[in-house]
Amino acid sequence: MAFTYRQALPYIILSILAIPLFFLNIYNVHSWGDDFSQYIKEAQNIAHGRPYYLSNYVFNKYNPVYAPPQYPPGFPLMLAPVVKIWGLSFTAMCYFNSVIIAALLFALYAFFRKYAGIAASICLAVLIAYSGFMIDLKKNILADAPSLLFVVIYLTLRRSNTFSWRRILALVLLAAAAIQTRSQTIFLLPAEAIFLAVAVIRNRFKVRSSIATSMHTYPSAYIIAGVVILNLLLDKVIFATPISTSGFYNNFIKDTLQGHILEYVSQYIGYVFTTFTSYFHYEAENGFARLCITIVEAAAITLSLAGFAIKCRRNFEVHDIFFLIMCLLILFYPVRDTRYFLPAVPVLYLYCYIALRALLPLVTPVKPSYIAVAITCIYLLAGSAYLKKAATEITPGCIPAPKDIAAFSYLSTHVKDNEIIVFTKPRALTLFTNRKAMNVSWQQSLEQNRKVFDSLGVKYMLVIDGFEDGFFKDYLRTAQPTIDSARIAEGYMLYTLR
Repeated sequence: MAFTYRQALPYIILSILAIPLFFLNIYNVHSWGDDFSQYIKEAQNIAHGRPYYLSNYVFNKYNPVYAPPQYPPGFPLMLAPVVKIWGLSFTAMCYFNSVIIAALLFALYAFFRKYAGIAASICLAVLIAYSGFMIDLKKNILADAPSLLFVVIYLTLRRSNTFSWRRILALVLLAAAAIQTRSQTIFLLPAEAIFLAVAVIRNRFKVRSSIATSMHTYPSAYIIAGVVILNLLLDKVIFATPISTSGFYNNFIKDTLQGHILEYVSQYIGYVFTTFTSYFHYEAENGFARLCITIVEAAAITLSLAGFAIKCRRNFEVHDIFFLIMCLLILFYPVRDTRYFLPAVPVLYLYCYIALRALLPLVTPVKPSYIAVAITCIYLLAGSAYLKKAATEITPGCIPAPKDIAAFSYLSTHVKDNEIIVFTKPRALTLFTNRKAMNVSWQQSLEQNRKVFDSLGVKYMLVIDGFEDGFFKDYLRTAQPTIDSARIAEGYMLYTLR
């Protein structure tokens, strides 16, 4: 059947709307961080035919919350061609992020199209892709956006009344790709398992069939089995590593289980709603814009809760369970970061749409598609100052600045390949200097840290002005006197340890 102009029009509109993404936050610098360095280092290894996990980052097993020994290989695999062709070019990687979010724009449209009309689906996709959170995220070389892309495609394909083996295979590959890109998306599997259990119980009461027979009528069992087998193959054979990443995450689970559930709920329930609003936020400069954003954020909480209730009464699906699990992750995970909730954001917006769609006919006769376009335009107008800033201004304090280049050059020249530097951002240091680096363990005493450093033969400690490095200074003052110190660049002090 021919693809008519009417059918093509939404994709033409989305293609035009994707163009500005390639002009927002495209700069050849990166904010000070550490996660991006490990992804790029692994991509460099893949690009040059080395085991992806090889790095001069020395994993400190006594600091179980800082960073794992390596990240899953999914995002580095995607990034490897960019690194192979353009090298350590943040500009090229930012364009790569733009491609990912442009693809996400189309995937979001397909997801929302399962529940909404064309105009509303386009608007919802645009609201997410151009939200302050996503535009801010695209200047960072992180796995979150690619992982979200796989999750959205998965949830889109997952909503079907029939499941051929081809569709099930596609779902297995998409779930595995998401997990290999961002570990937290493994919660798709518990969501499928819970959905399967509920469906089997319901079906058993309705038709009195056996549980085994009921399971064969749902794809969840096949998806779970396929994803588990594929991930085991990838983790244990194809991308096997000397140090398992799972041990790193096990520490978080232990911390949660050792805590008091009610204390977590009372202490962090507000953070769940703060996380919700962060995905509707723009930095607004004038009063009108701030008022609009404040109204949107307040409405988002109310509408999302109402939409969840409406949705679950009508038709409870896998993504509803996934949303609840991600809320629990935000509530109980010891490390607070709104990024961890990103895979569930499309579902959050879906709930807002469902509630608004139920409410509008009660208060106005205006066609819902007109209101959807109006809300989107007002929201983008309120964020226009932020979007303009993203297109024209580099975030202060990014690297590499001239002083950073000077410091990295000094370390590359004066520190030997086998010598270890203790630094608060060790993975970034290894990326730019190719020297061995590790972090402290702030969970231990200063003296215990010294024993660890002595056992590894640590020779240097690097301190930068302006960093939160009180632990480092206390260590240098009381635990291990230095032989020498040198200001290797503006703000950079390198200490030689005894």
